[in-house]
Amino acid sequence: MRFPFLSLVSRTFLGLAALGTAACAVSTRAGEPEGDPNGDESALTGTTSVERGIHFQGVVYLNDGSGDDAVRVAIARQVKSAIGGLRATKVALNDRGALHNLDPAKWKRQSLVVVDPAAPTATNAPSRTVLAVTYAYDDRAVVTNTLASRSAVSFTMLADDYAPHADALKSACSDDATTDVDSLWYHFAPELASCKTAIASETTAIAKEVAALAGRAGAIGPKQAARWYLPVTAKLDAPVLPGRDFAPEYDRLFKVAGSRAGDAKLEIYAFFGVDQDVRDPDDALAQEAARFLRSLLRAQPSFRPVLTDPFTYLLDFQVDGKKLAGVTYEQMLGWLLDKSGYPAEVSTDAAKIADLRRQAIGKLAERWIAWDLPVTVTTSDGKQRALTIEVKTYYGVEDGSADARQHAQWRYLEAFWYGDVFLYNGHSHFGHGPLEPTNYSSQNFDDRYQLMMINSCISFNYYHQDFLAMKPGGSKNLDVIVNGLPSWVWGGGEVAARLVSGLISGQQPTYPQLLQSMRLDTPWGEKAYDPMRVVDGELDNAYASAKSPLKLAVGAPVY
Repeated sequence: MRFPFLSLVSRTFLGLAALGTAACAVSTRAGEPEGDPNGDESALTGTTSVERGIHFQGVVYLNDGSGDDAVRVAIARQVKSAIGGLRATKVALNDRGALHNLDPAKWKRQSLVVVDPAAPTATNAPSRTVLAVTYAYDDRAVVTNTLASRSAVSFTMLADDYAPHADALKSACSDDATTDVDSLWYHFAPELASCKTAIASETTAIAKEVAALAGRAGAIGPKQAARWYLPVTAKLDAPVLPGRDFAPEYDRLFKVAGSRAGDAKLEIYAFFGVDQDVRDPDDALAQEAARFLRSLLRAQPSFRPVLTDPFTYLLDFQVDGKKLAGVTYEQMLGWLLDKSGYPAEVSTDAAKIADLRRQAIGKLAERWIAWDLPVTVTTSDGKQRALTIEVKTYYGVEDGSADARQHAQWRYLEAFWYGDVFLYNGHSHFGHGPLEPTNYSSQNFDDRYQLMMINSCISFNYYHQDFLAMKPGGSKNLDVIVNGLPSWVWGGGEVAARLVSGLISGQQPTYPQLLQSMRLDTPWGEKAYDPMRVVDGELDNAYASAKSPLKLAVGAPVY
């Protein structure tokens, strides 16, 4: 499956080329030390992209006399369409709704009369008045390294309330002609040839109006007042990079330091949403839930299940009413992922094979499964302690009904409170799913150190800033891994498993090493694809393996 994690109706997004990896010089903002020790999340760790400041000027046209609230809505709607407008350029804004750029004191308001210079009258009498509000937009953005030599980038936003002409826009300027109006901002694709033609035509018509009205102060032409597109050029600041390679806080993660020192478990929660049908073994996200499990068990075969809720025997399978003997996890997952390795009891019988695969996905679906790995942690001073690494997985429906959303939120609440690592692999639901930060508050998190990865489309825009703000201790207690671009459904389970395997490998890889390990070659030919995956909240991490290395060994310590 080659569609991205966005919504259950988004299926036609064209493939992205592999992202560039050109290096760029380390720089910091004026007056800031490299690797800000105060924990200001002002630099992001990435492998194919970097944080850069972005600045541009926009304008909205409203009915004359519109108040501040109407202006805020118009600006936010316009800026939101920049997410789609910049996507092909591989630039991702931090603030998708202009929530931090809506200060009326910084707007320039002007009442303009609308005059049609082509009207067959001697005076070109004004037909109406409009309010033009010019605003400056300043933000941080994730920018592909291939733009390292660029100090500016040009793109196009949707200029107005596009709902009345959404059908025309979808026909000419959307990479998904079936999308609903509320999602058009994301699917806006000004790089399409048909859209370029429409933008150029409107730009030419507006230029003619401006020329015809030259010298007539306070006048604007009807095409400009009702424009559909707003081409802009944004200034890009110099790249902002961490001063060194930061790593997760492994000493706190493995409970030898911090507020949870001495705890008996390292709790990892891994959630997988559903694409279409939770009981279909070929559901795109069912495949990724299985891929996660297979990759995890291949990397560390000593994991053992200690809980299934609702209860089931994971390796109990029936063919013609008889139990299969000697089934392994590798075999079960091979039935799902490779469609091979079937037992002799099913032979090549298509009906029996289909039933066996349905049984297999039924073992994983709508069920908590806890996998435990006992390890010994040895600190740099030679002290040993026992620790259990527990990975709790859940593949199931998380949206589509109020009941599904509520149960998903309850699962996430458990993970927020008890989890040391939180992984989500699924659809972003355009920021309206059960993981939406507005569903939660700081009271839902305790002060433990946590690492969070949300592997979904443009999760940089949806999640990281809000969760960092509500986490007690902020970035000192939370690191967030998010994507600046669409993340393909294919491979998400492998990405999550590589992160977990790296964290518990005992090698204490840095974040750049972890991110590099999570890049995948896709089946359709993209090499080392990376959806501009970045880490935020890492700058105040103090752990360095060279100073206080930890050793991990599978099994309990021997005294």
